[in-house]
Amino acid sequence: MAKALKVQYVRADLQSDRLSLVVGVTGHRDIAADDEAPLRAAFGALLQRLSAAFPHTPLLVLSGLAAGADALAAEEALSRGIPVMACLPMPVEEYEKDFSEAECARFRALLSACARVTVTSPTRENGYVATGRFIAQYSHLLVAFWDGVTSRGAGGTADVVSMRMTGRVEGSQSEEVRYLPDIGPVEVIATPRIGGPRPSNAYASRRLHPERYPHDETTPKTFNTILARIDLYNADVAQTPSQAGESGLDGMMRRTDAAANALQRRTNLFQWILLACAFVVASLQVIAHVAPIFKVIGLLVAFVAYRLARRNDYEHRYQDYRAVAEGLRVQIAWHCAGLHGRLVDNEYLAMQEGELQWVRMALRFFYLLFCEDRVAPDASHDHPVCRDWVRSQWRYYYRTSRREAGCRRILRTASIAAFVVAVLCAIASAIAL
Repeated sequence: MAKALKVQYVRADLQSDRLSLVVGVTGHRDIAADDEAPLRAAFGALLQRLSAAFPHTPLLVLSGLAAGADALAAEEALSRGIPVMACLPMPVEEYEKDFSEAECARFRALLSACARVTVTSPTRENGYVATGRFIAQYSHLLVAFWDGVTSRGAGGTADVVSMRMTGRVEGSQSEEVRYLPDIGPVEVIATPRIGGPRPSNAYASRRLHPERYPHDETTPKTFNTILARIDLYNADVAQTPSQAGESGLDGMMRRTDAAANALQRRTNLFQWILLACAFVVASLQVIAHVAPIFKVIGLLVAFVAYRLARRNDYEHRYQDYRAVAEGLRVQIAWHCAGLHGRLVDNEYLAMQEGELQWVRMALRFFYLLFCEDRVAPDASHDHPVCRDWVRSQWRYYYRTSRREAGCRRILRTASIAAFVVAVLCAIASAIAL
């Protein structure tokens, strides 16, 4: 048995050079042994669909490693080479008191194979609530092994699903939640429980989407667009390789900034092409002896350039990547200042629940990967990184204000000169006529 466990639970490391699609797991503990295999198959099929749909995006599974759903989901992920991050509701020694002897052996084997381990609460009190909040907060897609029945206690499966679907925490536990999650979809796998009524659609999977307003039918399309943007971001960032000795947040910020700069150059290129085509076509219109075919060709070139730029969405991608890069730059400064638990994504378009939500999801994941449970060396408000960031911001806004003031002066002078020239031309024309 020990040999089988060792073969099955092969450790998979986190990929720190890309934005992972985070799949959180919540579910029942009291699952019969005969139900585990089909439930694992249902979860594995979901992971397979996500991997196939978004080939540039690695997966990461968050699990509390509790007996039942948490354990079987972690086992299935590890069997597919997908890294698992353990989110424990309390320290390991205290947590093991909640397991039987066989469950404890399974838990320890899984824990040793996890890529990361974080403890969401230092004590038992409200530990399960804290874990539910943590998984709901950081998950891009929450998977619930659930029978659809209300939770028996705080921090249960139904509570976590409700938190994810509504962005709210009910009851006295709301004080324990320092950071409410974005609302988002929940993949529900119908899960029978020992001693409970068996769901008629056992092992079937269905996705629940929150409604931002009554009869909202746009959220499925929006969520798929968000995941597609994440996959495209990973493909773009992969064009800039990591550098030796580069730290996590610094490296992602530099590579994201490089991707934004590349897209900005493409945006400017297509803008110049469109302007050149417009100038050429306009010039051809006033030349009488030019064959119409050349005018048509000019219009076709402009149309093709416009369609290419529109299809590849260069400008929006550039602006989104710039937002991610600037958010990472601020997160680096805050992390070095010792502001633990201060996530920059909470300050970015907090009411935005559309396609731009992917920017917050990206910033939140990078905090989880590089800052959660980690303290920057020599963290202080006087850290060199903090000073450099403040100075760079001051220089940027100072120079930008002076440059814009100079542009306004030039435009004002040019407009006055143009007005004077126009008046003189009008007077000269009147005299000539």
